[in-house]
Amino acid sequence: MKKTLLLIMALVVLATVSACGSQDRSVDSAARLVEWYELSEEAQLDTSKDTTITFWHRMGASSQLLVQEWIQEFQAMYPNITVIEEKAAGDYTALSDKIALAIPAGNQPDISESYPDHIARYAAAKAPLALNNFISNPNIGLTEEEINDFLPGLWAEGQSYDNEGTILSMPFTKSSEAFFYNETYFNEHGYSVPTTWDEVFAIAEDIKQREPESYPFGYDSEDNLFITASKQWGAPYTGYNEETGAGEVLFNNQESKDMVKYFKDKIDDGLMITRSLNGDAYNSDSMKVANPKTYMYVGSTGGTRYAYVGMPQEVFDSGYRVGVAPLPGFSKEQSYQIQQGPNINLFKSNDEQRMIAAWLFAKYMTSSEKTAEFSIPSGYAPIRYSAYQTETWTEYVAGISENPTTINQAIAKLVKEAIEIFLENEDIFFTSAVFNLSSKTRSEVGALLVKIFAYEAATEAELDAYIDSQYQDSFDFITN
Repeated sequence: MKKTLLLIMALVVLATVSACGSQDRSVDSAARLVEWYELSEEAQLDTSKDTTITFWHRMGASSQLLVQEWIQEFQAMYPNITVIEEKAAGDYTALSDKIALAIPAGNQPDISESYPDHIARYAAAKAPLALNNFISNPNIGLTEEEINDFLPGLWAEGQSYDNEGTILSMPFTKSSEAFFYNETYFNEHGYSVPTTWDEVFAIAEDIKQREPESYPFGYDSEDNLFITASKQWGAPYTGYNEETGAGEVLFNNQESKDMVKYFKDKIDDGLMITRSLNGDAYNSDSMKVANPKTYMYVGSTGGTRYAYVGMPQEVFDSGYRVGVAPLPGFSKEQSYQIQQGPNINLFKSNDEQRMIAAWLFAKYMTSSEKTAEFSIPSGYAPIRYSAYQTETWTEYVAGISENPTTINQAIAKLVKEAIEIFLENEDIFFTSAVFNLSSKTRSEVGALLVKIFAYEAATEAELDAYIDSQYQDSFDFITN
């Protein structure tokens, strides 16, 4: 009950917060990045015409099964629309690459799951469909009340591409990062949940003495580590030119190098590992076993359930439990958290009915009921206020045990707690600049971090020289 009240209170507070992301995020101050499709006010779905649309995504197996159920429901509502869904191989970058290759041939999907910087990449080819006139359409659009029902910061992200308010996406499966820890081990040894990186590594040092073969702390995403830590450290990463509005790559600076060396020291001391250095295994896999190698990690709230999924039953029965807390920062005042998770975007077509059908499917997937359904098994936060009043959500919250006796009960409790953290910390969420090179920059700095973490230097001077050279190489690769 206490947790439920906290969730309700967080929602009330959140409703009073002004929309974030109001800063100028223009990539072209002179014009719309993508021209708005001129959809007439009389436009509506032609139910006499059969229409097929494609939806490309990169969801996990359980989420894909849920979306397949949605497709069946949607097609029952609109019998003349057929939705073909396709799961891309690899990660979201692979999905973005696939779409980017499909665009020149005109084989892009009608609708896709895309990160904001991937959409900026497509916008360079003028491929995304501007949603403004679909949203405002009196027949098939959204009312002002429905627009205001979306969490403001999440909605604002979809129009962060130019100065003209062009809307290229809608929030879909939104998440942040959180700090997950072996709650049982923490309680046994009297550790307090850390709020700063120094506190994290003080605990890690103590664990290392107790468990010499362990890597006490893990970070799943090298990309996010670089971007988030840059923001927390105050090191420039990317931004916008004040005069032109164009996106700029800014990470090649001494502040950033000092930030990386902070974590490099922890890697070298055996206190920390990242997913790539861990054989591309998520750190939860190293924590939820009988002989753990990891005791705390940073991962996506969207993957909360995997803190328990796959855990041996005997481990759970032994009393193993996972705790979740906000992301640490370099100080309690600079605990910024990255706003992440893919959005929904549509692509232009020479068939207006296909675009209308895709829009209707996007509306359906982002409805209150569907975002509540999606959040429950995953940890992705519902993107609309009204989702928290749906029967689906209220029954879910009411059925959660504060003292779980099964793995499924433990998953439900942890997912709820992760979503509460998402809501309670929305005021410190940030997104980096969105422009054509932002996706390339994100991937490259993650790779840069791995190279530096893996490098074995004989002296401090050698390490500094290596870092300088790698930073320059990465910067040149991105900008040339």
